[in-house]
Amino acid sequence: MKNCTGFAITGSVPVLLMVPAVNADIQTVAGSQDWETLRSIWKMIDQVEPVDGFTGFPIAAEKGDSLRAVVDALFSETDTEDSELQQAIYLIQRITSARIMQLSRINPSLVTRMAPPWTEMAQDNLLFNFEERITTLTDLVELGEITAPEFLAARDTLLERAETWAALEILREEQTYRNYDYFNWQREIVSTDLVLERLDMSYRAALDTLSKAKLSENAEFFQLAVQQHETFLANYSDFQRAKPFLRILLMDLIDPEAVR
Repeated sequence: MKNCTGFAITGSVPVLLMVPAVNADIQTVAGSQDWETLRSIWKMIDQVEPVDGFTGFPIAAEKGDSLRAVVDALFSETDTEDSELQQAIYLIQRITSARIMQLSRINPSLVTRMAPPWTEMAQDNLLFNFEERITTLTDLVELGEITAPEFLAARDTLLERAETWAALEILREEQTYRNYDYFNWQREIVSTDLVLERLDMSYRAALDTLSKAKLSENAEFFQLAVQQHETFLANYSDFQRAKPFLRILLMDLIDPEAVR
């Protein structure tokens, strides 16, 4: 059986529909054709071996563009009135689109800027690590070399990577942080806690600078940094409320039964 995008549907029941305690709105989303389409796309790209570099991409650019257009068209705000669930669905779409992009096209900022924003570098590193791990786990399940419980035991790392990526996406969309941290971040696989710790250090440094009796000629720069950080904190608070929904949705997508 195939859906309108041409991708095979597994016929398996989404995990979310089998959990009675799950929010009714999530169950509605999980039972929708849009969610089934998204799950089938995840299943397909889970099996694609990522390529590290600037030249080789396992998914053709045209196919990747088509897939991302399908993902962007899924769901609507009328699917649920729960704002936290809406944000979780949006972040799932962003993660899916980013996964496809990394497998099909180079990130334009990596070749058009001398030093890309550290948020994008951190996201790219997280995403590549995510792709390597999920492909490996998918292969091991298909080969029968690990059991479903073993897959689930290894899944927490994938969930943490995806959630940190989502937190960085909120930061990237809402702010234009300066690039002075670029060289410190470019090779790290960061955690959400580390990101928040480093941002807090930068925020406190900006506040300290502004508190000086003689403001530097860069006062406006530091004032903007403070404003941006405070905006991020408000948005991150919203993300924290959406995070349980995000994790439940990710757990359904990263499911050993969906691999079979």
